[in-house]
Amino acid sequence: MAVIYQTIQLEDKAIKSFYEANDAYSYYQLGLIYKRKGLFDKAERVYLQLLIMQHDHPHANYDLGYVYREMKLYDKAIVQYQQALKIDPQNTYALSDIAYIFKEKGEYKKALEMYDKVLAIDPSQKYALWDVAVVYEKLGMKERAEEQYEYYHKMTDCSFRRFWNCLD
Repeated sequence: MAVIYQTIQLEDKAIKSFYEANDAYSYYQLGLIYKRKGLFDKAERVYLQLLIMQHDHPHANYDLGYVYREMKLYDKAIVQYQQALKIDPQNTYALSDIAYIFKEKGEYKKALEMYDKVLAIDPSQKYALWDVAVVYEKLGMKERAEEQYEYYHKMTDCSFRRFWNCLD
């Protein structure tokens, strides 16, 4: 019933039903609702409870890392992202978010290393492509930044010949 409530956007009823179900799927859905609403304290509590139930949940570790990132609890976020990467080493979102944190902390060389890992897995990951240019700019490497911005625009071109870049 909770999924139906969620689908028809009766979120209060969905939240109540998900809590009553008290299982990993329901807690994950609760976390997504709270995360989307920006209720990060609630999302954190739900994800922590979920991870007690299922410590290797394929998405909860990443999502808890995202919650911590949004709360600017960067060290906690990195720990959760590393947990997500133990489960799925190809998780470009976790790698990209770690790089983002390094960028925000001014650790630009570490950020570039992480973005390189992202782009080795997914060469058209648009957030990484853009942020690499930003990092080059921060490092005072104007020419490299301009080249990267051009490359970003080439890779994220939504014209017919590159339509797959616009499907996310």
